Amino acid sequence: MSSDVFSFPTLESPAPRLSLNDAKNAASAWFSDVVDLECLDSERDQNFLATNKKQQQYVLKIANSKESFDVLDFQNQALNHLLKSSPSLLLPRVCKDLSGKEISSVVANNNKHYVRLLSFIKGIPLEDSANQAHPNILHRTMGGFLAKLGKGLEDFSHPSSGHELLWDVKQTGSLYHLLSHIKDKHKRDIARTSLECFTKNTEPKIQQLRSQVIHNDMNQCNVIVDFNEDGLVIGMIDFGDMVYAPLVNDLAVAAAYQTVATEDLIQGTTHLLSGYQKEYPLNENELALLPALIINRITMTVIIGEWRGVQHPENKQYILGGVEKSWRILEELCTLNLDGVAEIFMKTAQSINS
Repeated sequence: MSSDVFSFPTLESPAPRLSLNDAKNAASAWFSDVVDLECLDSERDQNFLATNKKQQQYVLKIANSKESFDVLDFQNQALNHLLKSSPSLLLPRVCKDLSGKEISSVVANNNKHYVRLLSFIKGIPLEDSANQAHPNILHRTMGGFLAKLGKGLEDFSHPSSGHELLWDVKQTGSLYHLLSHIKDKHKRDIARTSLECFTKNTEPKIQQLRSQVIHNDMNQCNVIVDFNEDGLVIGMIDFGDMVYAPLVNDLAVAAAYQTVATEDLIQGTTHLLSGYQKEYPLNENELALLPALIINRITMTVIIGEWRGVQHPENKQYILGGVEKSWRILEELCTLNLDGVAEIFMKTAQSINS
């Protein structure tokens, strides 16, 4: 049910804390001119919005000291692959430094950090967008975008695609180790019950599902929207949680965030599913497990959030943003008839495919 040793170093190690001067020195591997840097929010890395003299903007990414070169190369090569397989998608582009390398390094505070530079996608993060007058259309567009992204990654492989990532659905059993960090007994009981339901009823069926590299983190911070006269344009950022996993879990992750936002599992999923199904149809086995996978992701969010809030009190506000609402929604979801919800999802999929 769970491994004997719990170890996910990139989540246990504090995020980098480079000074602006250190970050500028790191950026000098890409720029010969002076760079203006602005700090961006991040969970386990340190990111800066970098602007050069030509007013071109990029994201300078300082990796956690425990992040491996191979995993970062995996993320880079996935983006390079998508540039060829899905050129119409608005995604970050990997930039080579002045010596032609995609990954550089810097030593700061006695730690070595790998450094990358990605193109900056101009637009508005969904969580900051005030123009959401047609959420159903937005969610269908998001589902379609995610499906195209998955389709573009269908034939992508990399030696590090199966790296250990706590946010991977296959690591659900590891979360039992973290329950002791939930101080509230009622919440701890909710989390344990949800984990037990998943590991008993759902986890044994996961290996039967088709798997591939997935984005694994379509949340409101990572969806970029731009309302213009041509309509809604959506881009995606943050490929730091990419992993080889069941394809359907990509949609489950997106639906988990929307379920919490809408406070309704069905409303939070059906329009995403409609958009997804048009581009990259899920089969009956995947649809049957979708409700449980959505609830599992919400369970992962609250458990990992509570643990990381204890581990990193200096970043607690960022880590635990919205977690109380997620707890409330999770308690309600644990009472649902998931077979009935799966039937609704299957009918939604059939209406799209017919």
